[in-house]
Amino acid sequence: LTRPLRAAANARERDRTQSVNTAFSALRTLIPTQPADRKLSKVETLRLASSYISHLANVLLLQQARDEGTPATTPCLQHPAAASPRPICTFCLSEQRNHHSGPSHVVPVHH
Repeated sequence: LTRPLRAAANARERDRTQSVNTAFSALRTLIPTQPADRKLSKVETLRLASSYISHLANVLLLQQARDEGTPATTPCLQHPAAASPRPICTFCLSEQRNHHSGPSHVVPVHH
């Protein structure tokens, strides 16, 4: 490519990269992390965002169950037949740690 075309292509790529980085920065602010200022990689950001969306969906289901009078526990607890220790989602684990001295026999998992 000629110099002016290459320069224009490079400028578009810089703009695209800046746009993607800005979007990841905005997404990182919406995902709770421990510690709160932890810098997530792009892959970690996508994985945790997906897990957090699943967690929030489960929180809504839990609230619906409570509204219908059904007893419910932590939203994302998995109840496999013979699982020991019990798996629990990363966000529920963090929430339990903040409310208690720490859960026993719990393995963090992503949805």
